Amino acid sequence: MTDPVYDVVAAFAARLASLGVTDAVISPGSRSAPLTLCFHAQPRIRSWIQLDERAAGFFALGLGRATGRPAVLVCTSGTAAANYMPAVVEASHAGIGVIVCTADRPPELRGWGSPQTIDQVGLYGTAARWSVDLPVPGDASVEAAIGWAETAARLSSGSDPGPVHLNWPLREPLEPLDVVPAPEPRPGDTGSDDDRAPTPDPASMASLAEIVTEHERGVVVTGPWPAGGLDRELEWAAQAGRFAAWAGWPLIGEPITHVRGRSNRSSSDRGGASPACVVASAEHLLADGDLAEALRPDAAVLVGRTVTTKPVRLWLERTRPRHVVLVDPEDRWEQAVFRLTGHVPGSVESLGSITAGHVPVGRAAPGGWLDTWAKLDTAARGAVEAADRGELLSARASRVLVGSLPDGAVLVATNSLPVRDLDAFVFDTGSIVCCANRGAAGIDGSASTALGIAAVDPSRTVALYTGDLALLHDLSGLAAAARLGLHLIAVCVDNDGGEIFSLLPVADRVPADHFEQLFRTPHGLDLSRLDGFGGIRARRVATAAELSEAVRTAAAARAPGVDLCIIDVSRDDDVAQRRSLTAAAQEAARRVLADAQRAR
Repeated sequence: MTDPVYDVVAAFAARLASLGVTDAVISPGSRSAPLTLCFHAQPRIRSWIQLDERAAGFFALGLGRATGRPAVLVCTSGTAAANYMPAVVEASHAGIGVIVCTADRPPELRGWGSPQTIDQVGLYGTAARWSVDLPVPGDASVEAAIGWAETAARLSSGSDPGPVHLNWPLREPLEPLDVVPAPEPRPGDTGSDDDRAPTPDPASMASLAEIVTEHERGVVVTGPWPAGGLDRELEWAAQAGRFAAWAGWPLIGEPITHVRGRSNRSSSDRGGASPACVVASAEHLLADGDLAEALRPDAAVLVGRTVTTKPVRLWLERTRPRHVVLVDPEDRWEQAVFRLTGHVPGSVESLGSITAGHVPVGRAAPGGWLDTWAKLDTAARGAVEAADRGELLSARASRVLVGSLPDGAVLVATNSLPVRDLDAFVFDTGSIVCCANRGAAGIDGSASTALGIAAVDPSRTVALYTGDLALLHDLSGLAAAARLGLHLIAVCVDNDGGEIFSLLPVADRVPADHFEQLFRTPHGLDLSRLDGFGGIRARRVATAAELSEAVRTAAAARAPGVDLCIIDVSRDDDVAQRRSLTAAAQEAARRVLADAQRAR
């Protein structure tokens, strides 16, 4: 028996499967029944059921981040579709493919006050790479559905990947006439990595090589990578390291760019070539006016997106290097330093065509540009580690967490302070892969993103490093872990509110009571009461040893659900320590710089 609605929807799902789509994240609803049943019946696509559409959106984002493939989102009509908006915006800015399928009322019911009906056409605005209000499936053909799938797959995962939105008007009856069809996916082309980035022209590469060879005082700065899957991100980081090592320039990058990992600390994959000089203390060094001026560059090569490290951005804007060249795999021209003088629209791998040529020599000589950076970085890092004693606060918590995770683990940091803690205080990430939602950089959905990453390879340890407000923002995401059979380690620094505002000028410009009420917003909740909620196993830890033991135990046990470690932190003590550690790093670096200047 043919079913004019289900045959069309099933053909759409089958064609996506043949194009490499492997996951559908479904939230329950009546209007979306044809989409739900057809995707669940497709044997090559895994179904993940998420009760909350906002959590579902970020879960799909985590799947896409880990694999480089778009996941499908399925929801019913009305505000369900609107709850995808934060994840769609993040996916758009981060360049992560998502295929959003929203069920809707048919045209004859729109605009008449029909329940659970809003204007869903173009709902996500400019955040969507493609948005279409489809015909009612019963009025369309199987061939049309195949075309919709091909367009959705291509535009969600092309050279500028991101979300696409297909709005599905569905008439009652919504149930199938018979058993839901699951046609075999026909052979399809999933595309190659070469399709994902433009090819740079030889002239731009030659110009970049000339800049490197002519300027010793240069830097390579990496920002968050475009989403191509975690393995591809790691290779991009290694390529950036090879380029910096060849150029004889320091490599500045935060942990979420992976350059502080083992691949850039070792020469084993370079045939004996020297590893890159990775600068891990730029947050401290470049916030000091004297140090920033002494390290004024003549050239900078920016790889990836805009860096999180604010002192680096301000330094590049203030020092105005003669050459600022962006290597841009997505050809977006997105860099917030506002000082670009050159643009290479190509993959990070294209840098290899330069490093195979003439090699700048003599740049690692004692007392030279590269040597100065290395000595200042070593001094600053050593000062931070030596000064971080006493109670367990954010700085040591971030280092202990990274040092306690097993090899190959993924650590997802929430925005505001945790991602900045990794940048400021974790100088070597080893084999740990650090991630964050730095597209639109909101605090929402990070737990769900981490679970999406965990779903790709349940044998891999995944951890979440979060603040208290971000944790509360995605409780429904955390509660999904046990139901989905997934495991997550979560470490929460609980400073009872938004500590980051205490580090901003506004803290000194408004009355203290107004600042507490309007900005720091203490929640006053006992997060340990989450123990037993939705498969969460919560415990407080007060020392570095307790935190390390808790993380190692949870990683070994890997029981479905969430192992939540809560660190109660005094905001005032934490703010004071951050400032003291930065001051110690800067003082140590200034002494080294003064000694070097006297030696000349």
